[in-house]
Amino acid sequence: METELDHAALLKQQEIKRLESISNLGNLDKLRKSEIQVVPELIKNLLSVEAAGISILDETRQHFLAETGLNKTETPRAGSICNLTMSLPDSLIIEDWEKDERNDGTENHLEIQRRFYAGVPLINPEGLAIGTLFGISSAPQTSPDSEQMELLSGLAKMVTEKILALAEVQQLSKQIARLNLKAKLSNNLTKEVARQRQLVEEAREEIHKSIRSASRIQNALLPKKIPSDLDVSIVWKPLNIVGGDIYILEDLGDDVVIAVLDCTGHGVPGALLSTITSAAFDRAMNDPAVKTAGQYLTTVHQLIKNILNQHDKAESTSDEGFDGSICIYHRDQKELSFASARNSMLVISGDGQVEELKGDRKSVGSVRVPLNYAFKTCQIPVQDQIFVMYTDGITDVMNEGENPKLFGKHQLTKSLQIWSDHSPQKVANNISIAIENYRGTEPLKDDQTMLIFRVK
Repeated sequence: METELDHAALLKQQEIKRLESISNLGNLDKLRKSEIQVVPELIKNLLSVEAAGISILDETRQHFLAETGLNKTETPRAGSICNLTMSLPDSLIIEDWEKDERNDGTENHLEIQRRFYAGVPLINPEGLAIGTLFGISSAPQTSPDSEQMELLSGLAKMVTEKILALAEVQQLSKQIARLNLKAKLSNNLTKEVARQRQLVEEAREEIHKSIRSASRIQNALLPKKIPSDLDVSIVWKPLNIVGGDIYILEDLGDDVVIAVLDCTGHGVPGALLSTITSAAFDRAMNDPAVKTAGQYLTTVHQLIKNILNQHDKAESTSDEGFDGSICIYHRDQKELSFASARNSMLVISGDGQVEELKGDRKSVGSVRVPLNYAFKTCQIPVQDQIFVMYTDGITDVMNEGENPKLFGKHQLTKSLQIWSDHSPQKVANNISIAIENYRGTEPLKDDQTMLIFRVK
């Protein structure tokens, strides 16, 4: 058996649905401008009343979509006789409101005195009353006959259908407007995307031009002449069009400066630093006091720190420089002086043995290395030996697979032992092939430079 609480909960749920359906009607002002404006006059004539109207009742207000004799667009819902009509399945007729037991004395918000009332609810397809169609007079009247009420109910159905149709038109108009706006925005967006894409392409082309120009400059700085008393093979592969790896091969007459350097960064930043490094080496090579490999690194270290103002870790905004190794071939002594910064050089002897020469564990130019730091030099005989100078882009190549591994110094050393009786050119070619076979389709991640030489 349904309790009062159950009934109250049901009424509350129905009211929520009813208010939602009213909200879906859209803009009530647009409904006021529709053909339903003629209906109140029909009701007035049909019932012989002083005033008539079509109302929509939301949570707190009664909105008149059309009226005659009321001179109102809305009133409070509370105290409205139409509010009683909403709770009935068909119609409400009150011959004299002042004598009706349902009159609780609530204030009348209409300008006309309420005595006679006849109204029918506007029922939507879900069976919910959204409003009323009614007639009202200031004097008591007898009840309309059944034919009049049947016509009034017919008008109510027609008005309800019209209101719902107009509301649907509003919804469709909004959807069409949204679609048109979306299409317009899409069209504008397409044009803007095309414009931005064009700008991006133009910017990319400008960047590529700049990079190609930087590549030409970097290539121009690389050595082109090989001293006749040296057998040299060079592998230089920037990761991008330009890179941070450079090599130096400069014949100074009594000495030949040979260096392989890995400057900080890749691409344009690395190339810019490599240009600064090349300029620093040019100054060092023009300094008659600089003779040994260690003196070259020491001088270039000081120049780079001063150029980039990399003196104090707390104040410096950069920490750029290079790792690498350098050999000075002293023709008179028939020997090499060697120095390195966080790099090594491999030496292949005539019997196929490979020795690794290490230098200082300091980077040239680093803010962490004091300005007055002196790089050490070691002397090496040159007879029947091949010297392999390289950057870590050679040994840091990775192979394919779920657990990729580095090509590494050990793999490089084994390969050099196999080809120890070959020329620098063949050794370089074989190392390059071994690296390519090792990495397969695994992409490179660093610039690659290798300089292999021997004294003839």
